[in-house]
Amino acid sequence: MTIAQIEIEVGRFLSSDTPEVLCIKGKWGVGKTFGWNKFLDDNNARGLLALKQYSYVSLFGLNSLEDLKYAIFEKTTSGNDINTGANSSTFLKLLEKSSTLGRRFRPIAEGAAALFNRKGVADVLFKSAFLAVQEQLICIDDLERSGDALKVRDVLGLASFLKLERRCKVVLLLNDEEHPEKDEFLRQLEKVADVTLTFDPTSQEACKIGLCTDDPLTALLQPRIIELCITNIRVIKKIETLARRLTEVLNESSNGIIEQAVSTIALAGWSVYQPKSSPPLDFIRNYNRTALSLRAKKDEIDADTAKWRAILNAYPFHSADELDLVIIDGVAAGFFNNESLREKAEAVSRQRRFNSRDTAFSRAWDKLYHGSLATSDDEFLDALHRSAVDEADAISALNINSAIRLLRECGRAEQADEVIQKWFSVHSNEQLEFFNIANHHFSTEDHIDDGLRAAFEDRRRNYQDYRDPFQVLQKIARQQSWREADVALLAKCSASDFERMFEELRGNDVRMAIDIICRLGQSGKEGSETIGAASLEALRRIAGKSTLRARKIGRFGIEL
Repeated sequence: MTIAQIEIEVGRFLSSDTPEVLCIKGKWGVGKTFGWNKFLDDNNARGLLALKQYSYVSLFGLNSLEDLKYAIFEKTTSGNDINTGANSSTFLKLLEKSSTLGRRFRPIAEGAAALFNRKGVADVLFKSAFLAVQEQLICIDDLERSGDALKVRDVLGLASFLKLERRCKVVLLLNDEEHPEKDEFLRQLEKVADVTLTFDPTSQEACKIGLCTDDPLTALLQPRIIELCITNIRVIKKIETLARRLTEVLNESSNGIIEQAVSTIALAGWSVYQPKSSPPLDFIRNYNRTALSLRAKKDEIDADTAKWRAILNAYPFHSADELDLVIIDGVAAGFFNNESLREKAEAVSRQRRFNSRDTAFSRAWDKLYHGSLATSDDEFLDALHRSAVDEADAISALNINSAIRLLRECGRAEQADEVIQKWFSVHSNEQLEFFNIANHHFSTEDHIDDGLRAAFEDRRRNYQDYRDPFQVLQKIARQQSWREADVALLAKCSASDFERMFEELRGNDVRMAIDIICRLGQSGKEGSETIGAASLEALRRIAGKSTLRARKIGRFGIEL
């Protein structure tokens, strides 16, 4: 059944005042609740609701039929409140609307409203409130998630009672696949439901429901969602939320960078939020279309790799560059390192600008190596060496490695070493992360030149960070994220250093800094254990200075 057909049937249901029970079922996350709310809001906006009062109740957390009855009354709204949902204000209005209940409960209306959504409401109100539920629209969601003491047959019995005795229209939303007694449940459901609809949207339909805003981001994101065949609306909404955060950070980047970022975040979000039906993050991090194609021609690849390869071959993702890796890490963590995102976006943009030029380095490969069988070895190798030295600032580690290896294999070891020296000299101001060879997208089949690898390790080992540790602590506290260089710098701080820095903090920085340092100390990153031990000792020292200081630190949940 298409979503358009379901929308028509729901519209018929909502526009009639005939008592009826409608069941909408579907897999977890396909968007039953989201779709129902959209259909309800659209029909309400057009004035097509036959019944003017509405109550939405989730069975999650409810443990008795009496709880459910009172929740139906408590959650009842009308008019414009249907779109916004129940709250203490609508509860007070509800009590005052009924003349009978109003005369009985007006003196305690304020007190009852103050107890909104609590189980301690007076027994007399609890038992009498359900009398007011008459001729209204009721949605009961999450039937498969009710408490152990609330039996589904009792819920279905109440739905039937509301239809027959109270002339209500009842909607049941459920995932029948997860019900522990599915067969018996379906038999009971058939006796109660007048109409049963299966909510199983296509990717296009899911995007139409989940991506409501018609804006540039939606125009970029929707094709990616469809290409990946994502139908889970909860997943689509989570990906959209992350994509909006991402594009806000990269708002000054080129359209090409934004398009790349959106493609990557859709793929990474799919992997994180639907791990059973998507490629693992490690597969995405290490994916290289060209290398995998070559391997597939030589060796037999496993079924999962073949399946993910078939999907990604048609997707705008060739391999993960440094921007992609930061985005993937951000999706996995649930937040982005804004500074690192901007830096990597600029680096990729700079590399693209270089690659788009007719450079001497590209000409050496394209024209002298690949494009001619008449070129002498010396002519090509001289051009390769000269261009690698002259244009070292814009050549990637992957490409410079290819040049160095070829020079060395052809007996030009001194020139290979010169290229290495030049390449690192023009990148001498890079952050610590740059000197981690693992961050340069080499696949497992790439053979890294030993001299290049040794140079990476040497620069990393002897890296000097001249930043003020206190300023770094403030920065990561305010951003609630850290970089590899931040960890390495703070790992050099002693307990006395942390003691001094903690006591220099003021305002919100105190709480945020202690929180981020505690998380960093337990992160498992290289140097994090040292940070955890030194910072904890610093807090012990501060707590030992006075009773009130110990009390302050105790409020952060730190056991000393």
